Amino acid sequence: MTLMTFKTPERVCWSDDASGLTFFVVAKPDSTAKWRAAPTTPLEDVVNSTDVFSFKGPGAGICRVASSEELQAAFKTTDPAAVAKSILSVGTVKARVFELEVDSQATTAMSAATNAANVATSAATTAIDGVKGYLASFW
Repeated sequence: MTLMTFKTPERVCWSDDASGLTFFVVAKPDSTAKWRAAPTTPLEDVVNSTDVFSFKGPGAGICRVASSEELQAAFKTTDPAAVAKSILSVGTVKARVFELEVDSQATTAMSAATNAANVATSAATTAIDGVKGYLASFW
């Protein structure tokens, strides 16, 4: 049984064959597909920031904010918003989904604890009502 599902932000990547650099932006979970369907969506609703990152290699290595020179060479502009939109339109989306699994024993234990709490709450309510009735008989 799945208890919770966690989604990481999306990393939308585009590789520049000429320089060997991979550029990427960090988008909010599930936002890239929505933006592609409606590109008029404000960019701040899609990406965490307009920073464009780059790294060299097939996916391993240290990433950093791309320099103006790298952006100009690869995208013919240094405007981070324009570059982010370009990457969002054609880049590859990479995201992770984590599921927290709960086994049947844990589920049974949680149900038993919930039932015990409900019984205790009911007993306390009954006791309080009895005390109220007893005290009311004196007045």
